[in-house]
Amino acid sequence: MSAKTSVEKNIRGPSGFLEFGGQILVVDFGRIYHEGAAIGLLFDDGYLQHTSGLLGNHPKLRPIEALEGCVFRGIDSGGMELVLPEGERGPSGSLKFNGVLYHVINGRIAAPDHTLVGEFDDQGQVSIRDQRNKVPRRKLDENSQLSTVFDGKKSNGEAWKHEWVRPLVRRDKNYSDSEMIRYFMDYDKINGTQKKYLFENLRLWASTGLLQVVRRSEGNCALGNVKHGAAGQTGVRTGNVTLDREELDRDTEYYYKHGCFAAVYTRFKPFLEVRVNLVVAHEYGHQLEFCLSQACQERVKDLYHQRRQLSDKLPRPPEDYTGEAELVLQEMVAKRAFISGYARCSFHEYWAECVAAFSIKESRDFLQTHDPQVYEILMDVIFAPEKVLRPVLVEPILTLQASLRVGGEMHDKILDE
Repeated sequence: MSAKTSVEKNIRGPSGFLEFGGQILVVDFGRIYHEGAAIGLLFDDGYLQHTSGLLGNHPKLRPIEALEGCVFRGIDSGGMELVLPEGERGPSGSLKFNGVLYHVINGRIAAPDHTLVGEFDDQGQVSIRDQRNKVPRRKLDENSQLSTVFDGKKSNGEAWKHEWVRPLVRRDKNYSDSEMIRYFMDYDKINGTQKKYLFENLRLWASTGLLQVVRRSEGNCALGNVKHGAAGQTGVRTGNVTLDREELDRDTEYYYKHGCFAAVYTRFKPFLEVRVNLVVAHEYGHQLEFCLSQACQERVKDLYHQRRQLSDKLPRPPEDYTGEAELVLQEMVAKRAFISGYARCSFHEYWAECVAAFSIKESRDFLQTHDPQVYEILMDVIFAPEKVLRPVLVEPILTLQASLRVGGEMHDKILDE
């Protein structure tokens, strides 16, 4: 099989019409036809290849601008509207976005497989092509643009090196690592094991942009001496999270000894209480709750009350137990109503414990089976935030997530990690 035949077989390009030389050519999944004969290939990023006939014999890649007056109108390989070329020409060269390498041709940012991912202009402005939400151009700002390094030429041919770094981040870290460090204000005061624990608690939320949304909307996280019996506390409506140092030490130890869950005996033997050993994600969950729409919060309340009804049917602990946590017998651990004993205390704690369990694959898989309805809400928080977040937060998170997909942080199989 020739190299040309192999390329033609595997191409996945745009579909529509190509205007050139006063004629209209058909483009079908990247293959260009003139009077029924294939005369070349067109890629989403505007590159032509293996052209012949009306387009001239040219086997190598060349941009559509090389044929003066040539214009494509149609849809790209993902079904989104596409015009090539469109607007003024931009720079050409190589671009690293959050460390991911792309090429730029006349202002169009493209992946090695010629997927068109965005635009880049002579002023260094980046716009992202949001395939998930079918938005052709999401203009990035300092809150949504990831670290950007360009090396090439401006549209006028002038050599140009450009670098943009996110404000208040560590230059040696990628987006998600930087965001977790920025969120946890006392990062440099904890040991290596605790840093690992912190990253495992928050990695999913950082990589999907939700940690940044919470940080900007609700606040950060810091260590303190809370001494109130729970693993942490949320200060006020829009305040920071405060984690007790001793509780952080204990939960880190429990996590690496027992995993995400631990069933511990209480003084009301033979009753046990199930713990979720993810205190950082739990306290983050309290902040995330305030980012939910009112309708979504009401859904969570309804699910909580349904769980309470199930919990009330389980064997009850002795009458001298006055707490609100769910205590269960050993043989009922797998059949418990709540993901943890503490989740029974209020719908706020129910939500925070579910967020914590969703944060790690091991406990996330259990949550999917144990409480599928809240699991679906959390899936929407990640993949369809427009359904569950407060309206004012929707456009910022959709723009940020489009940027994170291009930056290699967010992808469809992120829950498998």
